[in-house]
Amino acid sequence: MNLRDHRIPTIAASASFWAWCALLSYPMVSGNYPVYAISQAVGLALFLATVSLACFSRLSLALARMNLAQIGILVIICLSLLLQLHGDELGTLSGIFYTCLLPVTAVALAVLWTLEPADFGRCMTVAAVVLCLFGTTAIAILGWPEQRDLGGFLQPNIFAAPLLASLVFSQFRPGLVGLLVRILCLAMVALVSSRFALIGCITAVALYELTFKPLSPAKIPALVIALIAGIALWPQIAGILALDDSTRGLSSGFSGRDERWQIALDAIADNPFGIGFKRTIGDEAGHNGYLKLIVEFGIPGGGLLILFIAYSFLVAGIDACRRAGKDWQQHRFDCARFGGLGALLFGAFFQPQVFSLGDNFAMCFLLLLFKPEALAAEPVVRAGKMPAHQF
Repeated sequence: MNLRDHRIPTIAASASFWAWCALLSYPMVSGNYPVYAISQAVGLALFLATVSLACFSRLSLALARMNLAQIGILVIICLSLLLQLHGDELGTLSGIFYTCLLPVTAVALAVLWTLEPADFGRCMTVAAVVLCLFGTTAIAILGWPEQRDLGGFLQPNIFAAPLLASLVFSQFRPGLVGLLVRILCLAMVALVSSRFALIGCITAVALYELTFKPLSPAKIPALVIALIAGIALWPQIAGILALDDSTRGLSSGFSGRDERWQIALDAIADNPFGIGFKRTIGDEAGHNGYLKLIVEFGIPGGGLLILFIAYSFLVAGIDACRRAGKDWQQHRFDCARFGGLGALLFGAFFQPQVFSLGDNFAMCFLLLLFKPEALAAEPVVRAGKMPAHQF
């Protein structure tokens, strides 16, 4: 098999991921929920089918290299099928379908990490551009925000979630394109005053910069400039980042969400062992990703999921701080993953989706969470075989 034949799976997997990113974001501009729902399904089906056909052998490779925490998450999800056995038949069948699809999607996303490092970095960069262009396209079509909404229907946090994912993806590869994407994403998130996304973006950049070349001489003056700007512009910053503002309604900040969180706590008290994945109704999940995990998977299952997620974040931080034995590209990936996980874990307090199949925020989280352990590389190609992948 020649080198060109080996490039086809890489190109196919990357292209299907870019298409999925686009189908999870651009249809929101239409304001037509049925169109958006169909686009979500088409994007996921396209990605799973492409990875299964083009990268079938890598599925087992990715699964075999997962750590105990990642395996534990998949096992809990599979065991939660028992929680679906209640209610009407349609709800039960759809819940079982979504529950089975979730671990399959997680493993398929893990396959992207088995691409060659340069290909993976390129894949993330194009995905970042695709999602950033969603923001500019939405503003061009719907106009400047009015009362923070675009076009009177596109809610700020929904608009900002793909932009947060875009910024996270942009940090996996150096260059002017990634820097421009980060600037645009921060500007558009601030424009609609989506505070969870803005703090998430700042968190991702800060964690990345603190772990990737933390002693770089250029970062000292940058830190000084940032501190001076923060002091000078504090009134404006405080107005954007304020989290306890009751005037912004139930969908914003801590001050309105406590009522929704109480609804979720009541649902947990009524169903301490959970109601099953995708079986929550309305405000039952409290518009909080962690509460939704407990509502759906129960106190034992949801508690373990949160514990495993926290452990994965801790391990990601250790990997990001450890430079020995890695080249700069691998180190960059670890730092970008750590920053991204930190941003999304903060955002989960305000986003209802931690595990989901139709949301850029959750898709990005699944990708970062299910990174397989590094593989040993073989520098020489023999007998028609390609080198083993480092990721």
